[in-house]
Amino acid sequence: MDTPSRVDGWLSECRPKLPIQNPLWAFIHNNILLNLEDRPFREAVREAAALYRARPYETEDFYRSELQRGRIRRESLEAVLAQALPGSGPDRVERFLAEPAFGNGMAPVPLLRAAPRLDTAYHASYDRLLQDFVVPLIASFLDQGMAAWANPFNEGALWGYFQASVHAAPGWGFDWAGPLKARLGAHERAGRTVDEIIEAEVREAAPAGQEAAYCLETLFALKGWSGMVMRLEAEPALAPVEAPRASLKDWLAVMLVSTHALDAWLMERHGTRRAEVLARPAVAPETVSLGRLHLWQEAYERSFAGDFLAHIEKGLRPDTPGAVSAAPRFQALMCMDDREESMRRALESKECGIETWGYVGFFNVDMRFEAVGASRATRQCPPVVEPSRTIKEVPLDGEAERLARARSVGRAGGRVQLLSFYHSRTLIRGFFVSLALGLLSFLPLVLKVLMPSRMTRLRRAVQRKAFPHPRTGLALDAQGGYSLEEQAHIVEGALKTIGLTRQFAPLVAVVAHGSTNTNNPFRQAYGCGACSGNPGEPNARAFTLMANRPEVRERLAARGMNIPATTLFVACYHDTSVDTVEVLDRDRIPADRLAEVVELEARMGRACRMNALERCQRFSQGPKVGLEAAAQHVLDRGHDLSQPRPEYGHNRVAACIVGRRELTAQTFLDRRSFLVSYDPTQDQGGANMRSAILGTVPVAVNIAMDYYFSRVDNEGFGAGSKLPLNVVSLLGVLTGSKSDLRIGLARQMVELHEPMRILVAVEATEKDLRHLIDTHPRMRRMVRGEWMRLVRIDPSTRAIELWEGQSFVSWRTLWPEFHGVKPPALPAILDLRHDRPAEVYA
Repeated sequence: MDTPSRVDGWLSECRPKLPIQNPLWAFIHNNILLNLEDRPFREAVREAAALYRARPYETEDFYRSELQRGRIRRESLEAVLAQALPGSGPDRVERFLAEPAFGNGMAPVPLLRAAPRLDTAYHASYDRLLQDFVVPLIASFLDQGMAAWANPFNEGALWGYFQASVHAAPGWGFDWAGPLKARLGAHERAGRTVDEIIEAEVREAAPAGQEAAYCLETLFALKGWSGMVMRLEAEPALAPVEAPRASLKDWLAVMLVSTHALDAWLMERHGTRRAEVLARPAVAPETVSLGRLHLWQEAYERSFAGDFLAHIEKGLRPDTPGAVSAAPRFQALMCMDDREESMRRALESKECGIETWGYVGFFNVDMRFEAVGASRATRQCPPVVEPSRTIKEVPLDGEAERLARARSVGRAGGRVQLLSFYHSRTLIRGFFVSLALGLLSFLPLVLKVLMPSRMTRLRRAVQRKAFPHPRTGLALDAQGGYSLEEQAHIVEGALKTIGLTRQFAPLVAVVAHGSTNTNNPFRQAYGCGACSGNPGEPNARAFTLMANRPEVRERLAARGMNIPATTLFVACYHDTSVDTVEVLDRDRIPADRLAEVVELEARMGRACRMNALERCQRFSQGPKVGLEAAAQHVLDRGHDLSQPRPEYGHNRVAACIVGRRELTAQTFLDRRSFLVSYDPTQDQGGANMRSAILGTVPVAVNIAMDYYFSRVDNEGFGAGSKLPLNVVSLLGVLTGSKSDLRIGLARQMVELHEPMRILVAVEATEKDLRHLIDTHPRMRRMVRGEWMRLVRIDPSTRAIELWEGQSFVSWRTLWPEFHGVKPPALPAILDLRHDRPAEVYA
């Protein structure tokens, strides 16, 4: 076994701090500072500010404007200042506001590399010069099929590819090609290995004892590409087509040799020695006071949390044990997603009359799913859950021939599309191919722009008529599938956790969700987070098959859960972008139940239109009245090629409520909360609570943090505007034609978001909740490190308590400024009239 080298030690220090960067097809929401969660939030963001050269809070101007419009309560700001600055006096707010926002903040961050000093010294864009060579190099090495010509050097490891590319580069290819070839040649003549090259380069430039920090700073010069190389090295299967031989060690060697060659070229060109450059003052990030901004953020979050809790509290009533209502005609088991909050209110309305439940959207089915005709399986469970098996979609009896025909046509169509894609990008053929395709596609393109949804319906109708899709099922019982015991365990776990163990309706809809997006590289970000960004359709189908099986119900009955023979589970799919609901596996529904299913569809269709109208209130171009007009608007919006915001995703999400629906059934939450059903009265020992929280809260925190950091500094932590973004290597996006691989979310995805740590309210006993915090490592880090704000709602008295320090305290005692405040019917945080502009134009 090889002994780890010094370089391996440096890289082991660097890896945890690099961005977690998945390819676009496997995009998942993550806390970008996940590897810093072992530290308190306040400390972690301070380190991230230095590392990313980014702002971890909103600007002072933002907070002052929020105070001016009443979003930040003056009383909350005063309470935060009194706690942080005891003895500061009654005029503390006035003095805080009078202090300058800039000048006495965090000290300039020491920069070890010469590069940041060179920009100001020579008035040259160092990043642009570096990217001119390095970005095309790494993009072509990692390319998964976008390039029309295969690179002849792309057969081995990254370092060998770099060597061949440098030697093959013409002298006029980029300005500093000569110094780069000379530097590389010196290493080659010395016969150095990659480790020895890295050590030599670091020894030349890094101060003693700061070698690892220097390597990290070098990798962060192109942090997005560094994160992608690290990810593909650790999990090669994430590559969409073929896993390249990516190595972070090779990439570090490439970056060190390239940056030092560029440094030398710039210094020689300007007659400067390295020591003189390093003696210049480094360019520091804006010297803002992170301490001040943290106080502002605390007041901002406290103002929201207080108004939100007061709004919920007025609808709470002490529990009345023994009260059992009659079973409804229809029930719907839905995802916890905040976008389903408004849909659940619509379903529960008098017009629709459907009882709803919220659960994590993979419905306990921890699988990878391989669809018919798919080249690879997709992950259908949260990032925190490891898939236990792969389930395949298979054609039903008699459908094999139709499937073979559909596959043949699909392959032929794919080849034509691929050829047209490649040939339209070549020099000679590209002219003629583009001319021909342009003439043929002109009219369809015009119609697609003018009538996006109608053209999509027409295209799909033609496809169904000409190439009908075969009827399929899921091979749950095949080798490697789920046993009957496992199926019973999955169904029991979900139904027990949410409290649906009796009073079953004749029809129970299991509603998965996904999102229609056109021309959107961030499509995965709008899918089901609990299914790793993929549509939850396979999970709903699998859960329904399990729950309807007589053998599974027999096992559940033996455990005390009796599902009536008259209860039928039906799989459905809700498209949160175009607001439609589709019943899945219709051929499996008994003929004598079809009339009920048709009625269920009609009620869900009306709920979709009601939901669309509510969503349109935030669209500047959306109709403000009329169910049908609203439904047509969101339908067009999802299919519109020019629409950068097909839906607002998780914009404005700020809370996660885990408990019985009666806590919020009569409360308007404005799509700002994840809703997880959990009944503490049916939970002995907290096992169900543990399942409800661990499957949902980490997902909610990841989403909230992804939106938080992309909102507070969209250039540093996010992807910038969608408008100049281009897909590169089928892996990610870059700005323009050459840039770092962008991380986080695009600006148009977070414009309406209010950046806050998520407020998690759990209906549970203090004993059970404390035990979970003490025994689960990540929950302990998130709660005690203040990555989330935890609230406990007592199951009996419905008293609300906040976690503070090491214990729960009555929230009005802890936040006295809300004592005696009578909440309005609709607080400003949930009122469109007091909210941000409904839509920001691109």
